Amino acid sequence: MSQTSRRHVLFGAGAAIAGGVLAACGSEVGGGGAAAPASGGTSGGGTGQVNWLVRSGKEENGGQEKVFEPMLKEKLPKIKVERIVVPSDQYIPKINSMAAANETLEIWGFGGNYYDYWWRKLPQDLTSYITADKWDVNAYFQPGLMDRYKINNKYYGVSQLSTFGSVLLYNKDLLDKAGLKAPPVDWNDASWTMDKALEYATKLTKDPGTPNGTFGISLDLWAKMTSLPYLWGGDSWTKEHYSDFISPKTNFNSEPVLQAHTFLQDLIYKHKVMPDPATAKSLGQLGNPFQTGKIAMALDGGWLYWTSSAIKDFKFGFAALPTAKSNKNINFNDFWIMGRWAKNKDAAWQVMRLLSSEEATTKYAEMTFTPPTPRKSLDAFTKALAKASGQSLEDVNKVLTGAIDPKRSQESPDHLFLQHPKLDTTYSQELDALTNNKEKAADWVPRVGKIMDETAKAIYDQFKDSRPKD
Repeated sequence: MSQTSRRHVLFGAGAAIAGGVLAACGSEVGGGGAAAPASGGTSGGGTGQVNWLVRSGKEENGGQEKVFEPMLKEKLPKIKVERIVVPSDQYIPKINSMAAANETLEIWGFGGNYYDYWWRKLPQDLTSYITADKWDVNAYFQPGLMDRYKINNKYYGVSQLSTFGSVLLYNKDLLDKAGLKAPPVDWNDASWTMDKALEYATKLTKDPGTPNGTFGISLDLWAKMTSLPYLWGGDSWTKEHYSDFISPKTNFNSEPVLQAHTFLQDLIYKHKVMPDPATAKSLGQLGNPFQTGKIAMALDGGWLYWTSSAIKDFKFGFAALPTAKSNKNINFNDFWIMGRWAKNKDAAWQVMRLLSSEEATTKYAEMTFTPPTPRKSLDAFTKALAKASGQSLEDVNKVLTGAIDPKRSQESPDHLFLQHPKLDTTYSQELDALTNNKEKAADWVPRVGKIMDETAKAIYDQFKDSRPKD
């Protein structure tokens, strides 16, 4: 793949997506050119069994059970769809083990290392299916999304969801009680700085360390090794890592990484406005930590939209990430993938078309607050968010489109970098020393920087001479 085409795949779609969201949420919704048939392209049916691998999760599994499965049984009665649910931390290992054992896997999705999948020849090329159906995927889905996993002019997945970047989710009841106005929805609002967020967090924190304590903030942006340095105007990774998916070194031992991790450590131990790991684990045992009502502001990926669908005990809202030196953030675009070794590919394609249909994605978005990717389904999603949060459609749109503005939006490195789980595991194992206050950031960053460099170099050496030609 040429350098030019790589940049188009990885970075070229942001402006188009932002424009498409505004169009879909306004009076132009319903446009967008040729759409798939109302049945989701399922006419003609199919037969046999289709194994569909999904990860465990209350919102996702609930939507699958109440929206997707009944629709599959109604519209594709001759296909037996076996939904295989595995714990989230076992999801990607399960894909790998099924591939290694040649155990048929027709469909999977929900993130993962997409370019690593391609490099190891796991996904089926879907171009012939799309062409045979005369499906104009670029007109059907939000602009640019299908290009995110298009390699050498071939489609290796069907757009499943976009998180619309990362976001701040706040507990409106706690803010009201503290006399604080809602954080800005405008990502260009220069007043919404990290120092201002800390000021908010300080006022929102009550009785930390006690059973009834509440914390002002949880800076839990995934993956911290990437997301935190972005906010401080830097990057843990080299440009080569984004273009070639491997790199012989990192930028981890750098000033923005140090500043970001110093701030993270200070939130916990100096300012005492963020739970330490033990407290966070304790809150997690009660369910989603934010949903306990013990955290006022949570900063994380756009899955905070769909996890908010379970909140019934307090009012909440969405806002832009605060700026330290930047508010650059990660966007997570996911795809339905067909296993290259799958035994029932034609039936799997029928299932993928139905899962991607406007009818299915609209119902799923309304129920779970999961951002849909078909253009005509987006309006239902934004209306559901506005109704649940009490925010106006205009404010919801500002949060969504501001996050994916090309000047601040980056496709998640875990979708791009080969063996990203190794990088993440290495970082996470070392992070404990920082977040448990056993080592100061000034000592921790250079030490861990050497380890991250060694990990990146080992991955580079493993793959540098094995890039697929197709």
